[in-house]
Amino acid sequence: MKARVTFVSLIVLPICLLICLGNTQWQEWSGVGVSKGAPLPPAENFKPRPHGEEATKAGLKLDVLQKIDIEMQRHVAAKNVAGISALIFKNGVRGYFEMFGWADIEAGKPMTEDTIFRLMSMSKPIIAVAALTLYDEGKFTLDEPISKYLPEWSEPKVLENGRLVPARRPITPRMLMSHSSGLYYGNLQGIPTQEGNLAATMYWFVRRPGVTLREFSEALAKQPLKFHPGEGYEYGHSIDILGRYIEAVAGKPLDQVLKERLFVPLKMVDTDFWVPPEKVHRLCKVYRQPQPGVLEPGRDTSDPTKKPTLFLGGHGLFSTIGDYERFCRMILNRGELDGVRVLKPETVDLIFQNHLKVPTMKYGLGGVVDGEGLYGWGGAYGTQFVIERKHNFFVIFMVQTQGYKAPTYPVFLSLAYEAAGISKRFAGGLGAGGVANLIKQRDKNNDGKLDRNELPRPLFDRLDAIKDGFVTEDELRAFWRRDRK
Repeated sequence: MKARVTFVSLIVLPICLLICLGNTQWQEWSGVGVSKGAPLPPAENFKPRPHGEEATKAGLKLDVLQKIDIEMQRHVAAKNVAGISALIFKNGVRGYFEMFGWADIEAGKPMTEDTIFRLMSMSKPIIAVAALTLYDEGKFTLDEPISKYLPEWSEPKVLENGRLVPARRPITPRMLMSHSSGLYYGNLQGIPTQEGNLAATMYWFVRRPGVTLREFSEALAKQPLKFHPGEGYEYGHSIDILGRYIEAVAGKPLDQVLKERLFVPLKMVDTDFWVPPEKVHRLCKVYRQPQPGVLEPGRDTSDPTKKPTLFLGGHGLFSTIGDYERFCRMILNRGELDGVRVLKPETVDLIFQNHLKVPTMKYGLGGVVDGEGLYGWGGAYGTQFVIERKHNFFVIFMVQTQGYKAPTYPVFLSLAYEAAGISKRFAGGLGAGGVANLIKQRDKNNDGKLDRNELPRPLFDRLDAIKDGFVTEDELRAFWRRDRK
C-alpha cells in the first residue's frame, strides 16, 4: 500500500529535490537520481531532420537542433525511453517540435503530434493557476486560513518530538501552492494514533469507488502535519487539497472549474482527468524501466478511460504537448493568449517569485523558481517543462516511463538551451555552505549525516557512494563536483 501512495514522491523527488535548493540552479542537478542510461549506438547511424523557417524565426541554431534530432534517436534506439515528444518555443515562435520513437511499441504506433500523456505531477502548475483565477476575482487572499472554506482544517495537528501538538498557525493557500503547508506523501514514524498511517488511509481512499475530493480532504485533515505550516518545504498532498479548496471557493467540481477557467479559454481541448473513448487510440502507453536499456509495459494505477469522481490535482491530468504549449504561452505572455486574459499580469509575476522561507530552497506558486525568471516542474512519468521569462523561451518534454531514470531529458534540455543561444552559468552549486544546509535541513536525528529515512530512496541510493547506509557531506560534495564535470 505504501508504494502506491508514495510513488509520485519517490520518482519525482530524486529529480526535483535538489532542483528546489534555492541557490543551486536546477539544471546543475538535473542528473541527480538519473542513471547514465544504456550505451548509445553511434551517432553516425542516425540522420538529422530538416529545420527551416520556423526555427529561423525563433532564432534557434539549426546545427544544434540537428544534434537534438540525433541524440533523441540514439536514446530511443538504446531503449532509454520508448518515445519522445519535444518542443522548443522562443521569441513568440514554436521553433522546434519533433517526435521520436513509439507511443506503443507492441502495436507499432509511432509518437504523433496529438499523442495524449499522463501529466502526473505536471498537473500541479495547472491547478495552481486555476486557483489564482479565483484569487484575481477577490474570492480569497493568499494568506487567509483555508479553513474559511474547508472547516476540517480549522485545527491541524503537527507531529513534534513524538507527540501531536496544535499547529502554530493555520494553513493558507500560499502554503498549499508552495508545498510549505506541512502536508506530505507517505508515513510519519512514531504517530501515537490509530489514524497515523497516512499511506494506508490515502490508498484506501483513492481505490474506493465514488470517493470525492471533499471526503479525501476530510480524511487527510485527521492526519498530522510534518512540520508547522509555513516553516518548511515538503513535497506532498498540498496541491490535492488546493484542488478541494478551489471546489469549495467556486462551488463547483474541480474538473468543471478547470474547464471553464482554463481549458476552454485557452483551447486546451485534450486536457482532462480522463481520456474519453474517441481519444483512447491517442493515449501513449506507459512503460516501466527496471534497468537501463530495458522497457516493459507498465500499468496504470486506475483506468484512464473512466471518468473519476476523485479529481486529484496533484497528479491526475492527461494532456497533449500542444495543450501544454498553450498553457506555457499564456504564462510567458503574463496571463494572456490570443486576446483572452486568464490571469492578471501581476498575478503571473507572483508565480515566478519565491514563496518559501527555507533558506536553501526556492519555490513559486505551483512550480520551482530560481528568482531570475525561471519557472517549471515535471511529472513522475518523465514529463517536464521549463519557462525562461528573460529569454522569451520555454521547452516541453514528454515521455511515459515509470521509474524514469534515463538521462534523456538532461541531454535534451542542455541542447535546447544551446540551440536558443542561452548561456546558463550554473554557478555556485551546492558548494560547502549548500551541502551543509542540505544536511542540516534533512538531518532529523542530528547525527550530521543522512540515512534512508531522510532522503527519497532512489536519491539516497545514488548518493551513498560507499554503500554504508549513510550519505555524508563528503559524499554530497564529491557527487556535486563529479556531476559538474
